[in-house]
Amino acid sequence: MSLGSGDLPLAKVEVYSTFLRIRGTMRIQPPLRLSDEVNRLQDYLQLQDTTTEPLLSSYPVVSAQESNTTIAKAAVVMITAETGPPQHNPMMWKEKIRHQVVLNTTAFALAADVHLEPRVNLALHLERNPREFLPVTRVSAVVVASLAGGPAGKPQTLQREFALVNPASIVSFSVREPQDTASPE
Repeated sequence: MSLGSGDLPLAKVEVYSTFLRIRGTMRIQPPLRLSDEVNRLQDYLQLQDTTTEPLLSSYPVVSAQESNTTIAKAAVVMITAETGPPQHNPMMWKEKIRHQVVLNTTAFALAADVHLEPRVNLALHLERNPREFLPVTRVSAVVVASLAGGPAGKPQTLQREFALVNPASIVSFSVREPQDTASPE
C-alpha cells in the first residue's frame, strides 16, 4: 500500500462484475483492512484512477479511464488486491480454521480457501453475514463466460493470494474434505 492525499493508505484493487474488471486504488482508513473497508455499512465503493476493461471482447466500455469512480457493491462479484497478501492486524486476530471450497458465482468458478471460526460451517457463516463480502485466500478462478471461447479459444483465468466474494453472487458452493497428506505404504 502507498500513501495518498491526506496520508490515507491506498490499496490497488481489481473489482469484478459479471462482465467488467475495474482496476483502481481505494483509500483505506487505518487500522482497517481491505475487507473492513469493503464491508462497511455503505452501498457504494469509491475508487480513484480507474481503468475499466470488459471481461469479454464483445462487451462495450463507454469510458476506459476515470479519475474517480463510484461502484455499487450489489453489482460486484469479487474484489481482489492487486499486490501482495492480505493485511494482518494483530489486534483483530481470531482463531480460524481453513477450509478448501469451490464457489460458483454469477461470473466465476473458483477454488479457494475460506477461514472460518471453529464450529462454524460456510452455510452458517453466509446466513449470519448475508451482506458481508467473504474473504478467501489462494484463489484460482476462471471467468465462466470465457469457457465458451475466450481470446484464442482459451478460458480467462486468474490466481490471487486474496479476494473478497460477494455472497449475493454465489450460486453454489462445495466444501472439500481435507486431503490426507500421508503417502500409502
